[in-house]
Amino acid sequence: MSICLSLNKIRKKIVNLYCKPIRVFCFHQVSDEFEPETMWECDWTQTDVFKKKILALKEKYTFVSLTEAYNHISNDNIRLKKYAALTADDGWASVKNIIPWLAEQGIPLTLFLNPLYLDGKHYQSRETERFLTCEDVKEIMNQHRSLITIASHGWSHKDCLKMSDNEFEENVQKAESYLNSFDGKILYYAFTYGNYRTEQVEYLKKQGIIPVFIDDKNNYDKEFAIHRELLEGNIF
Repeated sequence: MSICLSLNKIRKKIVNLYCKPIRVFCFHQVSDEFEPETMWECDWTQTDVFKKKILALKEKYTFVSLTEAYNHISNDNIRLKKYAALTADDGWASVKNIIPWLAEQGIPLTLFLNPLYLDGKHYQSRETERFLTCEDVKEIMNQHRSLITIASHGWSHKDCLKMSDNEFEENVQKAESYLNSFDGKILYYAFTYGNYRTEQVEYLKKQGIIPVFIDDKNNYDKEFAIHRELLEGNIF
């Protein structure tokens, strides 16, 4: 027993010494021009600026899929390379503008979607044209199946702190059920606005769904979660 503990401690020290942290980035909207009727300035990036940031990161990091990133983390894989993963939240229609370029660069992308808005009819009083439709998602997956995965951002974009336990569980399960009809679906859940309660995280874990945060933390090893940082406003 003591030998096993000693070996585990040694391995842990090796992992901490040689495992480079994995950075996971989140962005929202990318387009050439800002459109105030259909966009929010706080989550918009001009196309040229977005490309410059990604190319700068590509010089320092090897981009991998979110699933591959998590496999490295959860398995304590020795990482002498610096890895990064890219995600996009909310399913804005403008994401279509940048996906072909990301494909040219060979950069995987995970889309965190709210299924409620894929029918183009629901989103408070804002213009619905700014959201991907169900047909858009199918077309994206058909064209870029090897690079694109999709995951849940909840059924709707409601703040998780404002949900009861039952409402949150329904929000999760309804989204999972809908998104399971798409190819490339993975078991991850990104909290809206980055807000959550501990009980909600525990519920996801029990369901085998990996919780995804926006808290600017790096990803190392053996944690049942993904930590992200916003690409908007970040200077490299």
